[in-house]
Amino acid sequence: MASQIVSDVSISELKRHLNEIAQYVRLSGTPEEAKAFDHIERELKSWGYDVKRYENDALIGYPGKSSLEITSPDQQTIPCNGYSLSPLTSDEGVSGELVYVGAGKEADYAGLDVRGKIVVSDGLAMPDKTLASQNAGAIAQIHINDDYIHEMCISPVWGTPIPETADLLPKLPAVSVTKVDGEKIRAAMADGTVTVRLMTQPYLAWCKIPTLTADLPGKTEDTFVMFSGHVDSWHYGAMDNGTANATQLEVARLIAERKDNLYRGLRMAFWSGHSHGRYASSAWYADTFWHDLNERCAVHVNIDSVGAKNAVVLSEAPVMPETYAFARDVLKDTVDVDLDYRRMSRSSDQSFWGHGISSVLASLSEQGIEDSEMFKAMASLLGGGAKGGGLGWWWHTTEDTLDKIDDDNLVRDAGIYAETLWRLCTVDRMPLDMAALADEIADAIDGYIGVANSALDLSETKELASNLATRIRATDLTKAPAARSNQLLMDLGRNLVPVNFTANGPFEQDLALGTQPVPGLREVAQLATLDPASDEFRFLKTKLIRQRNRIEHALRASMRLVSEFNG
Repeated sequence: MASQIVSDVSISELKRHLNEIAQYVRLSGTPEEAKAFDHIERELKSWGYDVKRYENDALIGYPGKSSLEITSPDQQTIPCNGYSLSPLTSDEGVSGELVYVGAGKEADYAGLDVRGKIVVSDGLAMPDKTLASQNAGAIAQIHINDDYIHEMCISPVWGTPIPETADLLPKLPAVSVTKVDGEKIRAAMADGTVTVRLMTQPYLAWCKIPTLTADLPGKTEDTFVMFSGHVDSWHYGAMDNGTANATQLEVARLIAERKDNLYRGLRMAFWSGHSHGRYASSAWYADTFWHDLNERCAVHVNIDSVGAKNAVVLSEAPVMPETYAFARDVLKDTVDVDLDYRRMSRSSDQSFWGHGISSVLASLSEQGIEDSEMFKAMASLLGGGAKGGGLGWWWHTTEDTLDKIDDDNLVRDAGIYAETLWRLCTVDRMPLDMAALADEIADAIDGYIGVANSALDLSETKELASNLATRIRATDLTKAPAARSNQLLMDLGRNLVPVNFTANGPFEQDLALGTQPVPGLREVAQLATLDPASDEFRFLKTKLIRQRNRIEHALRASMRLVSEFNG
């Protein structure tokens, strides 16, 4: 049964915040974004939160000026748009022959020689497409969108680059065109060789961006639940991310009115650099406050793009295996929706996996996938499942304005978040199913065994994970005081979440290239295809043995934790 806090969500308060925030074009680090942060800061202080506002250096980019001109066989100017963190060209731009590469993924380049050419691909620009074109020797990219051009960040580097990742920043100028103009380009290519001149002059510079946190302390445990969302936007960003910020503030107000009931604290977090710096603010915060987060953050709740018109699909809200049952209960109790399991994707400021922090929710409500072909494409982009169709045709466009918001859906989504945060902050025993987390690790390892073809022995690793799941499930957490049981759950998460969600944790950020369960072993299938006598096989096997050791170390440490708890 839902709490009273759900009924107390105020549409007038939500719209007050939304109207204040969505009146600004909130490019990262700009005075307009700062005005939105000013509103957020004033409101939180008025409710008694301990507010801290930081500035950090970040590499920020947004499109600026771009042009695309067909130079032969016939001259024609094509409207286009550049990308965040894209490199700039000279005023003359780059010129070259066009080559069509389908979806633009690595496999689409098989049999094609695109060296010195400009590649044309279907769909939205994504980091993996950028890397594929660079690796294949192309000199520029053109991405064919749908009826609208969608703003994107094409860098695969999560947050501020380090020496080992700086070389992965985009090197090729890139632009997007609409479907109509893309069809013109494709038609010209069908008749023969086409050459174009492409120019991009984006904003790309180091600048100061804000991060804001606000705390209410718990009355019993010195831990906190972090509720985060980004403030920066593409254009007016009413849905992305104005409604999320409005929801954060409304939840903050409602919980402040009930602060005497908090078992653990609430930390509100507002990021910049999400859209224009590949999660630069949350990645900076993850580095700067690593120990505080690792030692005290119980759960991370994220919010992105809620309350939209026609956003009727809530059954595929993203979760981790250990937070699925909790989120399922919240959805059932608040809106009578049966939640499917949709694994958290590598997006939405998920900068805290290396810390071992469990996460729940991000983009909660989506369009119905049957509404249009466009939504089907967006479902794939955003990790949508069988039902969810993305965040609306206006997502990342100039059309993300207040008229795309539905009052009833906004109140509904805000109520779900209010209930989520209320339960997480007030229950004495954390609702984390660590046996389910161990199960997912065991299942993933079993899958790797199936493709390893005996190239790497993972049988003991699988057995460790399966035994751990059994031991956790058999442990009675109620036999000990809540504080001790909660500490066990957090300690298990610190061991197991990095194994299940990162290849480089705990102190590095994986690239923004998607994830899969136990990603440290994802190259096992490649190992099985190599000649065991080759250098390449031996090099890769050594890497994978080290990953196996990392995983087994976490599993063994977790088994010891459970044994000590059971005494």
